[in-house]
Amino acid sequence: MTGARAAAEHDGLLEYSPAALLAVDTNGEIQAHSRALSAWLGVPEAGADLRGRNIVEWLTPSSRLLYETRILPQLFETGHAREVVLELRTAEGATRAVLCNAEVRVSELGTRTIYIAAFDAGGRISFERELVEARLAADEAHERLALLQETTSALAVARGVGDLAEALVHGAGRATHAAWTAVRVAAQSSADPGAGGVSGGAAGPRGSRGPGGAAGVADAGVVGVAGAGEPRVQTWGELPPGLKRTGALTPRAERLVCRTPAEIAESFPDTAHELHAGGVEALIIAPITRGTGDDARVLGEIVCGFRRPRALEPDELETLHALGVQAERVIEHLHLQEQLRHRALHDGLTGLPNRVLFAERLGQLLAVSARTGEACAVLFIDLDGFKAINDGAGHAAGDEVLRAVAARVRASCRAGDTVSRLGGDEFVVAVSGATREAVTALAERIRAAVREPLDAIVRGARLSTSVGVARWDPTPGGRAPTVDGLMNAADAAMYTAKYGGKDAVVVREWAGEPGA
Repeated sequence: MTGARAAAEHDGLLEYSPAALLAVDTNGEIQAHSRALSAWLGVPEAGADLRGRNIVEWLTPSSRLLYETRILPQLFETGHAREVVLELRTAEGATRAVLCNAEVRVSELGTRTIYIAAFDAGGRISFERELVEARLAADEAHERLALLQETTSALAVARGVGDLAEALVHGAGRATHAAWTAVRVAAQSSADPGAGGVSGGAAGPRGSRGPGGAAGVADAGVVGVAGAGEPRVQTWGELPPGLKRTGALTPRAERLVCRTPAEIAESFPDTAHELHAGGVEALIIAPITRGTGDDARVLGEIVCGFRRPRALEPDELETLHALGVQAERVIEHLHLQEQLRHRALHDGLTGLPNRVLFAERLGQLLAVSARTGEACAVLFIDLDGFKAINDGAGHAAGDEVLRAVAARVRASCRAGDTVSRLGGDEFVVAVSGATREAVTALAERIRAAVREPLDAIVRGARLSTSVGVARWDPTPGGRAPTVDGLMNAADAAMYTAKYGGKDAVVVREWAGEPGA
C-alpha cells in the first residue's frame, strides 16, 4: 500500500478518534478540534465548529483556576504537561472529568500553539475515588479498633470508678471528636455512715465548719452528684454547657442522638435555650446498661456534645456502644471489689468503720496535724450498763441497742469526723481542729445522746457512757503520738472516767508515751 493510499484511507482518523483532540493559542482560543470535543460538550450539533471560542468557557471554576495558574505556566516553562485532570462543564450543566496531555509547538513565525489530547477519565476517577474511600474506611476501622483496644486496656487496669470514667472520657472524645465529653456513673457501693474523710476544722455540731475546714470532702474528679434521696451519681469530664444532668440517671436504657439544634430543642424543651447559648448544636447520650429489654439497668452514661450539627454515622455510634459494653463489665467488677473492701473495713452490725480503717484514718489525721499544726483528738467511748441489757433482754436487743448508740454518736459528730466501733460496747471518734473546749463539748453531746431513753428497744432500760479524750496539740512541739499511742491514751482517760463513777468525761493532753 502506497503512502498516499494509506493517508487517504485514514483521513477520518482525527474525526472519529474516541479522544478529543484540539489546538488552542496561548490565550485559550480554539484553533482546531475533533468531533469528540463537540460531542462531549453537548453542543446542539455534533459536528459544530468551536473554533474561535475560548476553552475556558467550558471549564469549571476550579479547573479554570488550575489551568490558568498551574498548567499554562508549566507549559510555557517546560513545553509540556502530562496526565492533568480537568473538569468540563457541558451545555446541560453536567460535568465530565478528562485526562489531558498537552505540548507546545512553535511555528516558523514564532507563534506558539498548544496541542491537547483529552481522554474521558470518568471511569478512572470513579475507581480512584472508590479506592480512596475504601482506604479511608479501612483507616477509620483500624483507628476505631486501636481506640477500642487502648480503652479496653485502660479499663482492665482501672483501680476504681474514677480510672474507668477517665478512660471512657478520653476514648469517647477521640471516637466522636466531641467538643465536650463527660461520663456519669451511679455509685453502687455501701454507704459509710462513720466517716467523712480527714478534714481540717473544729469539732463542732454536726455539719458545721471549723477554721480552715469543711463539713465534708468531695470525691476527686467529681463535678456533680445527685440530690438528697437519690442514688449518688458521680460525673467526670466536661458536660456540654446548658445540659442539666446533675441528678439521678435516667431509667431509660435507650441511646439519645440529636444531630441538629432542632432535634435538641425537641428532646430538651426546658433547656434548649441554655444549650443553644452554650454553642451546643448536636448531642449524644449513650447509656451504660446491664441486661437487655425490660430487665436493663442503667449503670451510667456517656455524654458527647458538638459545636456544629453532625451526621453522627453508625460507626461512631457503634464505637460508643462498644465502649459502654466494656465499661459495664468493669463497673460491676469494681462495685463488687468495693463491696468486698467495705465489708473488710467496716463493722457488720453498725456499718461503722472497724479498727483497721479507723487506724488508717487516724494515721492520716496525725500526718495532717503534724503538717498544719492543727490539734486533733481521739474520743474513747465505753457504755455503762450495756452488759445488763444484753444479758437480761437478749443478744438481739443488745444488737439493737448498739445500732442505736452508733447512730446517736454519729449524729453528734461532724460529717468530717470518723466514728468507729472497736468491738463489744466500745466506740472511738477521731476529730480534727480539736480545741479543748470543742472536744469537751463534743464528748458531752455524745454522753447526753447515749443517756436518751431506749424505750423503743428495751422499755425502762437505762444506759450511760464513760468518755475518755486524748488531745494532741502539735504547736508546743514535742514528739508526735503514734496511732496506738493516742488511742491508748484515750483508753486510759476513759478508764479514769469509769473508775471515777461512770457517766463522765475525762480530757487529757498528750504528754508522750509512758516511760519515754
